[in-house]
Amino acid sequence: MVLAAIAAVAYYVGSPPPLPTVQSSATACPPTAPLVLIPPGLGLNSSEYFQPPQLTVVLGINNTLGWNDQDTTVVHVVSSVSVPPGGVNWDLNITGGQSYCVTLPVAGTYSYEIGFAPTTYSGIITVKTAS
Repeated sequence: MVLAAIAAVAYYVGSPPPLPTVQSSATACPPTAPLVLIPPGLGLNSSEYFQPPQLTVVLGINNTLGWNDQDTTVVHVVSSVSVPPGGVNWDLNITGGQSYCVTLPVAGTYSYEIGFAPTTYSGIITVKTAS
């Protein structure tokens, strides 16, 4: 028990500060925002093959991107899995017909998951600097 407490304190003290988190809202995405479409019926056909597109965006041009849920059968969770240093994490609950956007502030590779129990789908976003 004492060792568990020591380990917990050591973990807490040695942990890096959390990354900033995106505040989610159902605001409209910019018209030029790349969108990942969650197809209709995906929640009913969880064995259906779905691969989120690999997106490449450019800072200051189209680095605000979004997810549009066209599936009204379940609530989907779109969550960041890994982000580059200085990036933002997100955890969005999206219901059918909604779009949520996230602005990615630094260049690098972001990985994310679109999920609903027990199925998840993984995607990658690459953010580049303008040349």
